[in-house]
Amino acid sequence: MTTTTAPTTTVRALRFAAKEKVAVVDAPLPEPGPGELVLDMKAAGLCGSDLHYFHMTHEEMRHATQPRSPEMTPGHEIAGVVKAVGPGVSHPRVGDRVAVQHYSGCGQCESCRRGWDVHCERGARVYSLNRPGGCQDELVVTAKDCVVLPDEVSFPVGAFLACGATTAYQALLRSEVKPGETVVVIGVGPVGLAVLAWAKAFGLRAVGTDPSPERRAFAERLGYSDVHDSAGFDIEAVVPGGANAVIDTSGNVHGRRTAVEAVKTWGTVVFVGLGPDFAIDPVPDLIMRQVTLRGMFVFSVPLMMEAVAEAARLGVDLAPIITSVSSIEEGPDAFADFAAGSVGKSVIGWE
Repeated sequence: MTTTTAPTTTVRALRFAAKEKVAVVDAPLPEPGPGELVLDMKAAGLCGSDLHYFHMTHEEMRHATQPRSPEMTPGHEIAGVVKAVGPGVSHPRVGDRVAVQHYSGCGQCESCRRGWDVHCERGARVYSLNRPGGCQDELVVTAKDCVVLPDEVSFPVGAFLACGATTAYQALLRSEVKPGETVVVIGVGPVGLAVLAWAKAFGLRAVGTDPSPERRAFAERLGYSDVHDSAGFDIEAVVPGGANAVIDTSGNVHGRRTAVEAVKTWGTVVFVGLGPDFAIDPVPDLIMRQVTLRGMFVFSVPLMMEAVAEAARLGVDLAPIITSVSSIEEGPDAFADFAAGSVGKSVIGWE
């Protein structure tokens, strides 16, 4: 008696081959199971968390705060076209253009039923961390994680909205800043630039700070002229009385301290950037000025749907933030350039 085994489908994928080295390899692509679909990848954005693992050895990856296997494809900013669907999938459909929320929860706990898979009580699976990410030709994803993209939203922008650009959108919502008011963003990397783009679309005055002259110059080339050197930044000289809201994307103690000092009485500070340490004195920093301090981590699927729709409706100018689209063969160089401090957003693309 003989048995036959279904042929294994392989796709090209990027992998962390060694510390600060990325390689193109052949990776297996499984059949989509119930509730899953296959994406024909079109764009995978590179994010700071990818860079975090780029600087690790394989052993360090396995024992990191968020452990990952070196055999896991990076890239959690995912956009593509639905190529095939597994059992039970009626939405999205084959041919739909979609982006993918990168935290995939159980779908049954209270957090997941509210769309907050990032806080799944059973532990979310995360694309590029404990399931393959988007830096490969095709990818199996869970259908419920997908958000359909309108034609006005390109694949690179869709991938950006799958993480950084929707993070920026939610940060502004959490700040409760209103049209005509002022928001200060600490750090003008891709997320900070997205805050500036959304703020312009919302009718806000937006001010940025950053220590990097290259990033400040890039922001000015995009039309954001009110961006200042964070060294010696004087809020009173720029926004007398302080800003209605401050969003910190830096994740460092200096940026967080500036954020608290730059907000006005009754204002709101939103901490977005990840990083350790920060000392706060509740009396002068919060109580005496009635300041609201909020933390923010990722976003819900419904909120991503809202951000995608609003980006199209308002014509939010996110595309100029994307400075590099590289093929998968150019992926190793794209990672190296990203690690060297390239400004703007880098994307692996298939178009």
